[in-house]
Amino acid sequence: MDNRCLNWLFVVVLVLIWTTPTRANIDPSRPTPAEERAMTFLKSLPREWSHSSARDCKTYEDKNIEQLAVPFATAAAEFLEAFRQLYGAVTITSAHRAALEQACVCIGEKGPCAGRPHVVKGKHGRRVVVRGVSRHQLGIALDVRPGTGMVNEFVCLHKFAQLNPQFGGYFPLGSRDYPHMELRLPQLHRIGARPMALPSCPTSNAVTAFHSSVMRDLGHEDGTSIGTDRRGSAGARLAGSRRWSIAYAAIIHGATALVSRQHGR
Repeated sequence: MDNRCLNWLFVVVLVLIWTTPTRANIDPSRPTPAEERAMTFLKSLPREWSHSSARDCKTYEDKNIEQLAVPFATAAAEFLEAFRQLYGAVTITSAHRAALEQACVCIGEKGPCAGRPHVVKGKHGRRVVVRGVSRHQLGIALDVRPGTGMVNEFVCLHKFAQLNPQFGGYFPLGSRDYPHMELRLPQLHRIGARPMALPSCPTSNAVTAFHSSVMRDLGHEDGTSIGTDRRGSAGARLAGSRRWSIAYAAIIHGATALVSRQHGR
């Protein structure tokens, strides 16, 4: 084989290598299916302002969820999904915060707030104004509210975290900042973990879970809302709504009484 043939063979090989797709072309920075599911779940949860600060800084929007650290978001999603299935609704009230958002949240905040300016003494007694860095700014914290946000509902959420360390989530500030959730250690989180122990929780949580299950059984996907048939007349919809309200009130009353007896109340 002469040199001319060798040159052409070399060119053909190069073209084949260049045009054949390989696994190396896959972007390694793309999220895994588990990470995508976690992000989708967190975005599906109810989100709103907690009213604990002077104004709504909107730190619960999609942009804030998307800036969470991936290991934390994955662990938080599994933890909150397990809790919600057992005890009812959970609302996200704050996620990642940029520096300006953190400063906004601290205005009027009654509890701990790392972004609040404070004075420290430096060398030679010089006073310096500094701001701390919140775990929210690092993308490794969420503020969440179980149910209606009653103290016993937060206690239930904290106990669930304590009894199930395999999810990795915990509430380091306790009663000083009930909603504040962090990841204890990434290595403690096991993907696909299941609850190992269940706390005895208050009536309100159980009724919320019962409400969600009833809504899903009736064909309402989110488990929280009741739709109406737009094709029917306004009078028929109103009558149906009234009949449902009476029946639903009776169901919830019965469920509350049953759970109360089970908890010895």
